[in-house]
Amino acid sequence: MNSDLWPEGASSTRERLLAAMLDCVAASGYRETTVADVVRVAQTSRRSFYQEFTDKQDCFFALVRRTTRLTIDEIARSVDPQAEPEEQVRQAVSSYVAASDRYPGLVLSWIRELPALGRPADVVKNEAVEEWVDLFVRLSSAPAMVARGIPPISRERAVFLWGGVRELTADAVESGAPLSEIIEPATAACLALVLAGGH
Repeated sequence: MNSDLWPEGASSTRERLLAAMLDCVAASGYRETTVADVVRVAQTSRRSFYQEFTDKQDCFFALVRRTTRLTIDEIARSVDPQAEPEEQVRQAVSSYVAASDRYPGLVLSWIRELPALGRPADVVKNEAVEEWVDLFVRLSSAPAMVARGIPPISRERAVFLWGGVRELTADAVESGAPLSEIIEPATAACLALVLAGGH
């Protein structure tokens, strides 16, 4: 069972189930994953699963929230706020690609399958978008950005940026291309939006 996203190890039943859901979705996608698959990988019981989650969807939503937060935290740590703006953007994009490349199947499911799960999924998706927008605003407010006279990116540009990066990611995974191939175009697009200012 992969537990890269749980550095302290998946010790509790809930943590083991989330790690197992990650493995299953990364391998087969959300639709093909069953509760039976998850409990088998987690080496626990259905009863234990339903003590932690209402259903498969509830577990998937919890996984999306967890991986979103951990990925954003990882990107934030990877960026040197004193580096030149161009280097900061490259660091952020490279960190995102490295995180996504660990579980491309999960990332694709997040992008393609989550929106099809109805109104409850919209809440999860919108929460995630706001977290990504907040990250972009924080990163574009770094000292080196301010020194260059670059204002924080606007919310509208941040949403546009995130949508483009997600689509580049999904296209690469679906075509079987290495995710590293999106680093250059994603960096160029992000730089254009950041350097264009927040107006």
